[in-house]
Amino acid sequence: MKNKKVMLVYLSDLAHDYFKVNQYTPTGVGYLATYSQSKLGKQVEFRLFKSVTKLLNAYEKKKPDLIGLSNYTWNSALSKFAGQWIKKRDPSLPIIMGGPNIRTYRKGIEEFLRTNEYVDTYCMFAGEISVYEIIKFLLDQPKDKRTSKILRGYTINGCYSIFKNRLIGNSNYAKPDDLDEVPSPYLTGLMDPFLKEGYYPILETNRGCPFSCTFCIWGISALNKLLRFSMKRVKSELTYVAKSSFGSPAIVLADANFGILPRDVEIAQHIRDLYDETRSFSSLRMYWAKVAKPHMVDIGKILGHLTHTYIAFQSLDDKVLENIKRKNIRTEELSDLIEKLKGFSYGAQTDLLVGLPGETYQSHMDSLDKALSMGLTHIFGGEIQMLPGSEMDEEDHRDRFGLKTKYRFIEGGYGLYKGQFVYELQESIRETKSMREKEMLKLRAIRAFFFASVTLGEHLPLVHYLTKKGIRFTKVCEKLVEEGKKDPVFKNSVNWLIKQSVEEWHKNPEKAANYIAKPKVRESLLEEEAFLKLNTGFFARICLDRKQYDSYYKVFERVLAKFFPKERMNVISQILLLCKERNYFMRCRGGNRVRSLTLNLLPETIKALEDSGYITAKQRLQNPKSLNLEMDPVVADYCENLIDNNRQMKVILLSQTFMLQTGKFVMSPIKISEKQISTMNLKRDDADKADMEKHFKIIY
Repeated sequence: MKNKKVMLVYLSDLAHDYFKVNQYTPTGVGYLATYSQSKLGKQVEFRLFKSVTKLLNAYEKKKPDLIGLSNYTWNSALSKFAGQWIKKRDPSLPIIMGGPNIRTYRKGIEEFLRTNEYVDTYCMFAGEISVYEIIKFLLDQPKDKRTSKILRGYTINGCYSIFKNRLIGNSNYAKPDDLDEVPSPYLTGLMDPFLKEGYYPILETNRGCPFSCTFCIWGISALNKLLRFSMKRVKSELTYVAKSSFGSPAIVLADANFGILPRDVEIAQHIRDLYDETRSFSSLRMYWAKVAKPHMVDIGKILGHLTHTYIAFQSLDDKVLENIKRKNIRTEELSDLIEKLKGFSYGAQTDLLVGLPGETYQSHMDSLDKALSMGLTHIFGGEIQMLPGSEMDEEDHRDRFGLKTKYRFIEGGYGLYKGQFVYELQESIRETKSMREKEMLKLRAIRAFFFASVTLGEHLPLVHYLTKKGIRFTKVCEKLVEEGKKDPVFKNSVNWLIKQSVEEWHKNPEKAANYIAKPKVRESLLEEEAFLKLNTGFFARICLDRKQYDSYYKVFERVLAKFFPKERMNVISQILLLCKERNYFMRCRGGNRVRSLTLNLLPETIKALEDSGYITAKQRLQNPKSLNLEMDPVVADYCENLIDNNRQMKVILLSQTFMLQTGKFVMSPIKISEKQISTMNLKRDDADKADMEKHFKIIY
């Protein structure tokens, strides 16, 4: 006789909770739960987990009938730790796993399952139907027969197992034809506990990607058909999240290409209406479409300051784009799109990856400069990561382009759980046929200066001016590294950066394990400042040491003297002074908490700032004698609270501030004419006088 008692299922999308940085709701496993629940009703009870500690504590209190674990690059070791910990205590408990962090061919799948014996069944791709079939199969068994052994011997489409020492299963992946068949984990209340804890809500409006980039797993054949949730469903979810009492700093869209569909204009308008009505969130995070669509301008106008315009270039070299199957990139079209979107969004952002097949030292430098000339305000760069399941990860692709890799710890991807230190590793390209590791290391230091000046906004007035003059900012950064090594004071910061750039990489996972086994290393990693991204940590170190900061500017001035004649250095020196003074954090730490600033600059300096576009046409003054600057009060409050609450100002606090307030840490020029207030366009695209006075102190 079949046991009709409720089947208890634990599903987890674990994230390291030792450092809580930008954690998101477990929407993916939420879909699994709601779909099965809709089919099986009260026969099954689901509990969802993000915290490994909460998962293991729940297991100790009440053992489930089935455990599901997610497998991503940022949590694979954490899921493995949880699975092994549970399996050791209960070998017969069925454990399933899903997620993209696996090679999708049979040899790769078998290798994974044999090296991760705690996994009984692996569900490939989206798992709503597969997980439902597993649960249904186990429900049909007597409770004492719901074991690992019986599950391993059951063949389910889209799943694999090791049974009787051989791989069984197939990739006949099944997915709902209509995504609305999967009930919303938000509208059902399943995400409420996570929203209450402050997790960012992550939602889908569509699923799939029509592109086939070699470094990515989004566009693999099983996923490249674009499916849509209904407009009614999308709007209902967004409304629920925005109007819930929980609130969130940001709403996140997980679409691979938001803006690719004409209907995305309507979705954007709904998000904007919700923001105007509720003010319950401050920003929207999303991946923009990788092709320029005319209606994307409308989306940018609608969303305004709520989001960055994110353009996924990866490279601006035609040969490199061809090698990674990104021929769909039309740089001219996207450049035109960026130009049209200027003034609407908070800024334009892109990623330029290092180590792509065919890329050279010079082509990457060219891409950085080209991105800057296009008007991109936030330019991020990093070593290309090898993702299991991507074409680039395959052996023949590695051999063809001479891709050599190393391993490093993922920032924030580690912690101490149940007395065991658990850490995540990422495998990234460190050398190719076209770029040696020494060149990558040289670029690493250059990118740190580039990031501080452009993306963090430290030298925006200068960058505007140099770009207008046709001076390549990458060459300036290159010289900063060279001169920085010679400076008796600033060399400490530069040498630290170079040393860290070398030491963060390990030849293989075994070398990384030997390194992490050292007690002092573990102690260091578990300190607050240890998990910082290198770029942010580098600039934070400079800002925390006044001597380093002052020396930084002296080196900058010496470098710029190599690019300009003596008669122009007065203007250059004043622009550098402007950069230095507009950094409110440094002024604040020096005891100057005055949030407005007036700088007396040479007329030719102010004209240079106007001509370069740093002072916009709407901000331009008649007969200017001085430049007035104002700090965003919200950011100013945040800076001052940090200093008041932690006089020592550990690196982590400063760095988090920069990451959270990217590009806003510096003061902006303001208009001084009351007549012009109604058209001001500094931080808000639709602000009236009252709204502006709320956020800015207008100087008359």
